Amino acid sequence: MRKLLLLFAFLLAGCSLAPTPTPAPVPTATPTPAARYYSKPGKDVVASLMQQIPQNWVSQSYSELSTDDGVIKEFVLTAVSTGALDKIQVQDWVIDVVWVYHRNASVALYPLIVGVQDGGNYIPYYFRYNGQPADYLTYLAEHGILERGRILSPFVRDFVDPKTDIDWLACGSDTFCQVGRYMQETYNLDHAVVSGVIGVDNPIPEGWILAWKWDAATDENTLPEYQKVNLP
Repeated sequence: MRKLLLLFAFLLAGCSLAPTPTPAPVPTATPTPAARYYSKPGKDVVASLMQQIPQNWVSQSYSELSTDDGVIKEFVLTAVSTGALDKIQVQDWVIDVVWVYHRNASVALYPLIVGVQDGGNYIPYYFRYNGQPADYLTYLAEHGILERGRILSPFVRDFVDPKTDIDWLACGSDTFCQVGRYMQETYNLDHAVVSGVIGVDNPIPEGWILAWKWDAATDENTLPEYQKVNLP
C-alpha cells in the first residue's frame, strides 16, 4: 500500500510539472470596408438644372444617324461641367477627369474622363481636339471648354444597341476600349447610365468614371444660348 501511495504522489508531482497548454487564439473577423459613394448634388443645383435643361433633351439617349458612310448608332448624354478638375489613378492609367452634373431623370454628380495617360501615350477624350497631346489640357483651359456651366455631351457610338447597351468587347483593344471595359466589368453601370437613372435612386460608388468621349457646346457647333447654363 505504501508503494502505491508513493507512486500516486510521484504521478501527481509529474503532472504538476507538465506545461499548461496555451489555448489556441480565436480568430477575429476582419471588418469589411464600408462602401463609399460620391456625394449627391445639392437640391439647389438639381432644381436649377431641371428648370434650365428641358426634359426632351435627355428623354432619349439612343439615336441612329444616317450618313453617307452608313448608320451611326450612338448613346448621347447631357452633362454640365462643374469646372472642377481632378486626377485619378486606375490600374496603370492616370486619368484626368472633370466633375459633371448629368441631367437625366434627375441630376447625378460624377467624374467624366478628360484624358488618359497610358504609359508613354496620352489620349484626349474631347473628340474635336486635333492638336498635340502635350498641349491638350492647355487648349481646354484657354478656350474655356470645361468652364463651370459649360454643356457637355458624352457619347459612345458604333458598338451600341438599344437592347444590349454597350458592347465593350466589340469596341477593340485600344486604351479607350480598355478603360470603358474595365469600368463596366468592375461597376456594371452602363445600363443605369443609358437608361437615365444612374444616381437617381441609388448613390454612385467611388472609383467609377464615365469613360465616354465627349463634345462641348461652343461657338463652332452651338448657338450661344445653348452653350452654358447658370449654376448656383
